[in-house]
Amino acid sequence: MHRITVLAAALVATSLIQPTYAQQATPEVKTCANQYADAPGVTAVKLIRGGYEIKAGWPGGLWLQKGAETFFCNTGRQRDGSVFCWTLQDPVPGGAC
Repeated sequence: MHRITVLAAALVATSLIQPTYAQQATPEVKTCANQYADAPGVTAVKLIRGGYEIKAGWPGGLWLQKGAETFFCNTGRQRDGSVFCWTLQDPVPGGAC
């Protein structure tokens, strides 16, 4: 009888220590209808030299356009390897926010 009690206590203790995966909540991933696409290697100065016009500007950003192509570019200091500009596209649902 004593062995059964010890065995039962050991089973209860190990079940408390081991994680129960079925009860863990999955993290919620937020998605948005993303209307911007990264434009790696594109900068505001390259667009201006390429004939794009500044349509709007404020400290830290510019909207540039040539025909139907529209870009938004950061004009502030960026870290190396960062994307400076984004192009507008039709909103695509399910993109990261």
